[in-house]
Amino acid sequence: MTKIILWAVLIGPLLTLIFLKKETLRRYMPSALFLIVLNTLFYQIAWEYNWWKEDGVFGWDKVVNIPWNYVAFPVMIIWVLKFTFERFWVYFFVNLGLDIFFSYIWYPLEFKLGLATGEIKAYQNLLILTFLSLTIYFFQSWQEGDGF
Repeated sequence: MTKIILWAVLIGPLLTLIFLKKETLRRYMPSALFLIVLNTLFYQIAWEYNWWKEDGVFGWDKVVNIPWNYVAFPVMIIWVLKFTFERFWVYFFVNLGLDIFFSYIWYPLEFKLGLATGEIKAYQNLLILTFLSLTIYFFQSWQEGDGF
């Protein structure tokens, strides 16, 4: 069952990209790639300090979860930026809602299903996700030449 969930997280978000215009994908892809870099660093820190450890689809993705880090989160940020970028407060509250969902609903569910283990508290995870979302917004603003 857990592998089915992980495969759905790997394939499902990719399928949604066919609904995006090429220009939109090109516009927000740098932010998605930047998110991948930041998330990879956080996953490595989390592994070291036992904040969280998630099962992967493949045997070699022990430290950084491939479906979440390299597919779901980047695709999600592209969609969120598409609908909310240039409206900071809308972006902030949409991301805050998603971050609350992941921190207080999804991650505890992952722990119950045996998809993840670790010692991070929900509020700590919420702070990390909120920091990442703000960093991505400012990166996208900088990318477009709007500054901070």
